[in-house]
Amino acid sequence: MSAAAKQSEVSCFVTEPARQSIISTDVHCLTEFFREDVNLAVWQRKTDAKYAAFVETFVKQAGSLQRFVSIETGETADSILPDWASNLPGAADWLRDVNTVIDMFRCLFEPSAVGVRLHVLTGTMCPRFHVDRVPARLLLTYSGKGTEWLTEDQVIRGAEGTRLPDRGGSNSEGRTLGRKRRVRSGAQITRPGEYPASGAGAGLVVAGDYIHRTR
Repeated sequence: MSAAAKQSEVSCFVTEPARQSIISTDVHCLTEFFREDVNLAVWQRKTDAKYAAFVETFVKQAGSLQRFVSIETGETADSILPDWASNLPGAADWLRDVNTVIDMFRCLFEPSAVGVRLHVLTGTMCPRFHVDRVPARLLLTYSGKGTEWLTEDQVIRGAEGTRLPDRGGSNSEGRTLGRKRRVRSGAQITRPGEYPASGAGAGLVVAGDYIHRTR
């Protein structure tokens, strides 16, 4: 190769964008989810007093409970509650809030159907930090500590055989990965998992610590 040809060579490198989290009291922050460099969008909202008493009563009476419904366009998630809970004071207000959240999810992603899960827990939802194998998930905690997650700089991805950290914040090699972050109860989270469409290494690493959630 001639010296002139060598001088004309150009090296190009493409790097993945640094992942960041968007946290705001403005509901429109949820649309930031679609940015390539965002792996968490949190709308910081408070639990409405209209259904706060219902949530407290429901959690106490339900004990440990898991329910799931799949709803298509135009359908509501009212059947997510057991019959006995539907008659509790404030239940209608709570269901109205859940259905509003579902409508927001539909507006964002336009799915043909939405799966809704309701959990009342007596312990930890997930013993280890993990990444979901779904394109996106919306989490909402109505009572309890909320959701723990790790910032991207605290996560080691792609090492074969390396487990994500446990709840104490250490991975399989015993390395402490730093301070965990927590999204408080009442906040609405929209986050991606890892799925062929979203690309490996893009999912948020979380550990559920919910007492009561829909997703």
